[in-house]
Amino acid sequence: MNIGIFTDSYLPDINGVVTSVVTLKGALEQLGHTVFIITNHQGPKTIYDPEERILRLPGVELKRLYGYTMSSPINFAGSYIEAMDLDIIHTQQEFGVSLYGRQIAKELGIPQVYTYHTMYADYTHYINPLDISNVDKAGKWVVKNFSKRMGNGVQGVIAPSRKTKDALLSYGVKAPIYIVPTGLDLDEFRPEHIDPKDCRDLKAHLGLSDEDHVLVFVGRLAKEKSLEMPIEAVALSKDERLHLVVVGSGTDEDFFRNVAQKHGVQDRVHFIGKVPRSHIPYYYASFDGFVSASLSETQGLTYIEALASGLPVFGRRDEVLYDLVEEGKTGYYFDNAEELVEKMDAFFSQERMARQKKRALCVEKSVPYSREMFGSKILAVYEQAIDDYRHTFVVDRVRIKDDFVELTVSRKSDPEPVKLLVTLDDFFDLKMAKGAKLDAYLISGYLDLQEYYHAYGFMKRKVLTKDMTCFEVKQYVKRHFELDEAKTGQLVSEFVQNGWLNDRRYAFDKADYWHGLGNSKKTITSKLMKTGISSQLIYEALNELDDAQELANARAMAERIKNTLKMQSSRLKKKNVVHKLVMKGYSVDVANTVIEEVDLDEDDSLACRVALKKALRLYSSLDADRRDTKVMQYCLRKGFSKEQIENSFLEMSEEFEN
Repeated sequence: MNIGIFTDSYLPDINGVVTSVVTLKGALEQLGHTVFIITNHQGPKTIYDPEERILRLPGVELKRLYGYTMSSPINFAGSYIEAMDLDIIHTQQEFGVSLYGRQIAKELGIPQVYTYHTMYADYTHYINPLDISNVDKAGKWVVKNFSKRMGNGVQGVIAPSRKTKDALLSYGVKAPIYIVPTGLDLDEFRPEHIDPKDCRDLKAHLGLSDEDHVLVFVGRLAKEKSLEMPIEAVALSKDERLHLVVVGSGTDEDFFRNVAQKHGVQDRVHFIGKVPRSHIPYYYASFDGFVSASLSETQGLTYIEALASGLPVFGRRDEVLYDLVEEGKTGYYFDNAEELVEKMDAFFSQERMARQKKRALCVEKSVPYSREMFGSKILAVYEQAIDDYRHTFVVDRVRIKDDFVELTVSRKSDPEPVKLLVTLDDFFDLKMAKGAKLDAYLISGYLDLQEYYHAYGFMKRKVLTKDMTCFEVKQYVKRHFELDEAKTGQLVSEFVQNGWLNDRRYAFDKADYWHGLGNSKKTITSKLMKTGISSQLIYEALNELDDAQELANARAMAERIKNTLKMQSSRLKKKNVVHKLVMKGYSVDVANTVIEEVDLDEDDSLACRVALKKALRLYSSLDADRRDTKVMQYCLRKGFSKEQIENSFLEMSEEFEN
């Protein structure tokens, strides 16, 4: 296989990307493949070394960025690359040379793989020195969208760790993401390949003895590395033999030197500066442990180098360490300087022999990151990317459909066209215009999303024309669409973020509306509970209602109830009105208050006579004794007293006689 690796940094530069590329090149060549490096140099002309198979494009030095070289994405080296007859293009970064690689991949029809080396969200402080919140948010938004564009324009993305993959997924990357930890040529770090005399000479040169307790940091001196935390730990520790050796250089070296000066430990924090790559293994092998407080690593190659050297790792809790550090065996976790002091004290309180015995465990942890395994895994990604590219679809038709774009796509191997919806953002980000090529993996991913997109479009129209709660939307989707709980939850979450669903607004608006229609608070509570509104929201909404309106509603209902009660005593009417108000959801206090205000406007004597007349008609066919008993029972049930009934009967008899 002919492989083209496009990288904006390469030898003689030294950094994590360069280390990864050099290791990958060696591993792939060892597996029998031909590797071409396309990079840059500080000069105006294109230079090609056919023996080393390195093509260097014109570039300029960026002195403020560690002296790295930057090239334009517009170059005229196409003839060189065509002659390479590449099967796959692997871009390593996101700048000039790598952007040129993307362009070449499209022009020549070559499948492309991209490695996401850097968590750019951890570097926004470089554009926000004043730590302004809005600037930080804007910077992270740019990083998210930039990373999404980079990740979605290729056949495969390589993430060095699960942490990196999760970040890319959260950014919206839909291309296949493969977790492949960066491999290292670990042989040079193995203890058996290190001359002990060179280590003794190195310690002596720094004024350190075998009795000293020494931790080493290797890396770029930049604020995202949080080196101030280990320096502070040295200052807090009561161990006067504790030292920290700092290997590397960077833009914030003076800042960290000042931190050491401020804490008064400048004599125990040794800044070595930049050293040749070949010397790095000796700085690991000469000391007792490796320490780093960085949370910006995508994998942490220096952690693996330290372990390969037999050094335990003191690392700040981060996902990239979970497969490397076993607490108390291959290292220690910490969250702050105080906890780091505790862990260092625990480590150095052990006898030297006990500490030495753990070195084998550390070396064993580094084995999965060997160069050979790295090359094999990357090769598998290449093969998958090439296979996906062979099954490329072509966009035949584009039609805007509400919030989506409906694409009609086809491929030579399958004459039946496929219609699918994609989001407007993806349509523009991935440049899905007519004639664009989309690989099979991407199409497969969109086909899995079609039911979600249909549900999204339908439910958006529904919630914008009818008030609904989150619960009601979930229930409707469950009945009418085949979406799992995760996708249903995602749909509701997006609607909430867009402001189309708002349970709080719904609860307050509906409570006020229903209250205005005369509903009691209890009735409103029941209605809101049926729509899935939480008890807390219901409580807050009811507290906003006007108590005077509640009384007015109860008073109006009492008047309506009163008019339905015929031939009853005023006492029974009051009792029945209160009972019905309570049954309608009004509190007993409200019902009792209202009944005192309602004018029943009834003459009990007249009402009793009306009831008595009706009873006499009902039971007229009975003999006198049974009739009188039934009439009395009937009138008693209407709330009249025995005395009232007898008086009314007597009055009616006298009227009849007259």
